[in-house]
Amino acid sequence: MEAVEYRSVIKFLYLKGQNSTEIHQEMAQVYAEKCPNYSAVTHWVRKFKSGFLSVMDEHSEGRTPSVVTEKNASTVEKLIMQDRRITVKQLAFETKISIGSVETILHDHPNLNKVSARWVPRLLTTDQKQERVNSCKHLLRQEANDAFFFRRIVTMDETWIYQFDPEPKSSSMQWRRPSSPQQRKQRSHNQVERSCCRVSGTVMVT
Repeated sequence: MEAVEYRSVIKFLYLKGQNSTEIHQEMAQVYAEKCPNYSAVTHWVRKFKSGFLSVMDEHSEGRTPSVVTEKNASTVEKLIMQDRRITVKQLAFETKISIGSVETILHDHPNLNKVSARWVPRLLTTDQKQERVNSCKHLLRQEANDAFFFRRIVTMDETWIYQFDPEPKSSSMQWRRPSSPQQRKQRSHNQVERSCCRVSGTVMVT
């Protein structure tokens, strides 16, 4: 019944004249982590705009009972927890229900959104991170003893510019709860034609 409750709220706020963004923001203040995701809100706002004002799932006469049940929703969530990059098609295959039914479950599920991982230059080990911290502390000690220390440092960095089509953003998308930490991934280094750019200069500290 939670889904019907959420849809009723969406319908009420829609009839008040609020748009999808305003509706989602207001519901998030009330339901917090249990709030339906933004795509679910826009899905039902579009249905209400089209003239379909029922908060129940649309069923044609003679259709078999809906497979959008709590049991199937729980199964879908377990599969997502096992593999956060699983696709809707794979979910439909594993649960033996239609793609449309899986999409309905995902639309109405309040705890999951599919988001892309955030790019980082490289994923460092704990030892590598600690080494950088130690180096920074050493430089700060040197600077404390010599006010002109940083002015005598020449630094350089380089980066490879690859001539290839990067992986589509959708390929790295994962299902996550609103409270889950942002996912990260290392930039790939494809074995294709590339150019190396180097930049050097002095450190200016004021």
